[in-house]
Amino acid sequence: MQKPIQAFLSVLLLTLLAAGGRAPQAEAGDNYFLYLPLINKPGLCPTSSANSYAAGGALQYDQDIPPRPAGAHADKALDLRGYTGTTATLALVSIGPVAPDQPPQLAALFNPNRLPTFSAAYRANNWQWAPSPAPGIPGGPIIDWPVTVLGLATTPGEALQVPSSGYDLGGGMAVIVIYADADSIALKYTREDSGATGYTVHVDHICTDPNLLALYNSLDTGARYVYHGAADGNVDYNLPNLPALAVFGTARDTEIRVAIVDTGAYMDPRSCGDWWKTVGCP
Repeated sequence: MQKPIQAFLSVLLLTLLAAGGRAPQAEAGDNYFLYLPLINKPGLCPTSSANSYAAGGALQYDQDIPPRPAGAHADKALDLRGYTGTTATLALVSIGPVAPDQPPQLAALFNPNRLPTFSAAYRANNWQWAPSPAPGIPGGPIIDWPVTVLGLATTPGEALQVPSSGYDLGGGMAVIVIYADADSIALKYTREDSGATGYTVHVDHICTDPNLLALYNSLDTGARYVYHGAADGNVDYNLPNLPALAVFGTARDTEIRVAIVDTGAYMDPRSCGDWWKTVGCP
């Protein structure tokens, strides 16, 4: 689907071509009006915050030499990987066998916990990797599941929280932030700075808390982009650490988009017995 400005330019071009490549000549007394399409502005994001955040240890895991920038890493930046709309049931589905542990619970994105309206379904793209530090290019949609990115209905401006889980990084922390920009975040449930281990929750179409984004940007440099050798369990550098239910941003508009990855594989966010246990799923 064309973006609004692209559609407008296409219509304008066709209009000029129909007029012989020039604007029509006005006759005396004629009034001409140009009707522009309404271009919806994204919700305004806060520019300040009362929230505070801490840095904590992260382990380099990926074997990219040199380390690939997080913004050019399709396992960290969902916007880079991209996703496309699809037609699917916009309701909880039963997919078995369910996770035996307590994986991230998506109802806890909200306060209080709730089962939101599922507003849209999407499929994340596969990725064709290039030698680091080049990012590579997207492939076709992932088809392992009918849905791999799920739209959740929100109220613009409502707070968004780190989903709770049965995992603990120590020191009261639940996740590290392996990627953040102004409108998306990737929350990792182990200390490896990688989407290839454990659970990662991606949340897109948000307003990332400005204090959290500033901290992330200050840490996304230096030692993170030095190759430290084989993964050995030693802390290599710091990234933001957040406890469960910490606010990481707000809803930008009437929909946020959520993806959940398990050890590098995109899962179906509608799965009742995996990601929605706290709202009564068995």
